[in-house]
Amino acid sequence: MMTPVGTNTLWTNRAGLGFSHYIGMIPILLCLVGSSAAWAWGEEGHEVVAAIALDFMAPAQKARLQALLASDDDPLTAHDPISVASWADRLRTGSGHPVTFQHSRAWHFVDIDRHHPDLTQACRDFPPLSRDTLASAGPEEACVVAKIEQFSAELARYRQSGFQPADRPEAVLALKFLIHLVGDLHQPLHAIDDHDHGGNEIRVKWDHVHAGSLHHYWDTVFIEHMDPDPARLAQRLSARITPDNLREWQRGTPRAWAMESFATARSQAYDPLPPPDGKGHYALTDAYAQQAMAMIALQLEEAGVRLAKTLDDCL
Repeated sequence: MMTPVGTNTLWTNRAGLGFSHYIGMIPILLCLVGSSAAWAWGEEGHEVVAAIALDFMAPAQKARLQALLASDDDPLTAHDPISVASWADRLRTGSGHPVTFQHSRAWHFVDIDRHHPDLTQACRDFPPLSRDTLASAGPEEACVVAKIEQFSAELARYRQSGFQPADRPEAVLALKFLIHLVGDLHQPLHAIDDHDHGGNEIRVKWDHVHAGSLHHYWDTVFIEHMDPDPARLAQRLSARITPDNLREWQRGTPRAWAMESFATARSQAYDPLPPPDGKGHYALTDAYAQQAMAMIALQLEEAGVRLAKTLDDCL
């Protein structure tokens, strides 16, 4: 079934034979319950995406990635692909780092209007970086799609020149941002807005779980209920990816992936919400939670495969 996402935008297939594959995960997901403090997508979600990506990267590019990260001396995280997956969220706090990168706050999402989707408008017409501007330097108002494109192009230039020593500090920054931002792009609530800051102003509650925002539930709560162990969850999801999945998911561009995430957010996160109560809060049903976790499994897998392809192409 094809889901329209608006005039002059892309279409995306979020159903068909493959979707029942993920619905089949629901009994497994619901029996594994955990809880931990987390950041956007949750640190667990970002670790899952990075671990899946490592499973599908070409050996030479994976070795180059690991070598470049190993040269980093940033104390904020350990210097391996899975540890740095949450670096860009930790960085925004400024804790333990001399540069706060406050100008990167908007790089983690794209506010595509729920009712009038226009990616170009949401990304402010994709203004190009000036030739002498490092991708890590700005601009502040860039969307997640633009930053993925900018960091990818920057790394491709460094690859052509052999990753010269003078280029490596920026190359490491680009890699750390890319590993995180490709994950963010596949969190559906990072690609939609209904004048509610991507679902952050929608109050929801599911069963015995503490109340929170719709955004937080999709970022963190549902993933915590899928499996509290990111390595185990990544292994389980990675094992389900077929050669046909790889061929399908490796196609496209960050702009197309953004519209897929938008379509998923609209059809799976917003449209199925039950009527609100008298306070404007939403009591999520088990059916809603089950469908959300099935879609999150798919999003994590797609993110991992596409991160692997993005890094292979850059390195």
